Amino acid sequence: MIVLASQSPRRKELLTSLGYEFIICPSLKEEKFDLSKDLDSALIEVAIQKGKDVLKKYPNDCIVSADTIVVYQNKILGKPSSKEEAISCLKQLSGHTHEVKTGMCVLYKEMMQNKVVTTEVTFRKLSIEEILKYVESGKCMDKAGSYGIQECDFVDSIKGSYSNVVGLDLKSIDLMLKTVQSGK
Repeated sequence: MIVLASQSPRRKELLTSLGYEFIICPSLKEEKFDLSKDLDSALIEVAIQKGKDVLKKYPNDCIVSADTIVVYQNKILGKPSSKEEAISCLKQLSGHTHEVKTGMCVLYKEMMQNKVVTTEVTFRKLSIEEILKYVESGKCMDKAGSYGIQECDFVDSIKGSYSNVVGLDLKSIDLMLKTVQSGK
């Protein structure tokens, strides 16, 4: 059985789109980045810890865990804690390029696969009215970088995996699952 260690409806949709059957058991592990490490290593560590947390409950099953961050000018832009923070974040991203990084981990028995996928996203110049309308919709509050690419038209261009920006790189997660399930 596959267990998705996430409560993200977007990750659920993405994993479903690959045709996998799974259950959901979100990790209760607090996301803590070790800022003494490089971002990719710290991100993988968070994904691994989430996976191991759920593995305790499902030791004989295949665990899929992930964490997504937005990076702009070497700063992590996480989920906003307030509408004001979301407005500030979207103002920063307006007219600029940022990175969306997703650390993914698949644990099964004694096997572990992990990977970080980075996608470059460039926003068009946003008006304050657009920002305020989007923030007032509330759609920004549970998303790294204060936006969901699938529900806004802020993006001018994207370089890399679209699904990665949503929450899981489909190609990578599919390969990781097939690798651990085959035992190779």
